[in-house]
Amino acid sequence: MKVTIDLPELQEIVQDAVETALTDKQTKLFGWKFFTLKETAELLQIKTSTLLDKRMPYLAEIEYSQQGKLFWFSKESVEKFIRNRIIKNYKR
Repeated sequence: MKVTIDLPELQEIVQDAVETALTDKQTKLFGWKFFTLKETAELLQIKTSTLLDKRMPYLAEIEYSQQGKLFWFSKESVEKFIRNRIIKNYKR
């Protein structure tokens, strides 16, 4: 005995479900209020070791939290730091 089932719309249904799931995931990620250590370092255009160096002003001025070896930097605080950043030109 052989049973054949033809579901021509199955591929479209699966494709719509996957697209909806990806869109929902992207919305959650954009709503995330923190940057990782690597993301923050890339935004500030510095090395991660420089960012974590206690002698540099970054950790004093940017709001962050630490859990073990993981660092989470507040998006709002990082963006405010970038907006207020002053680049000093030194004459030789």
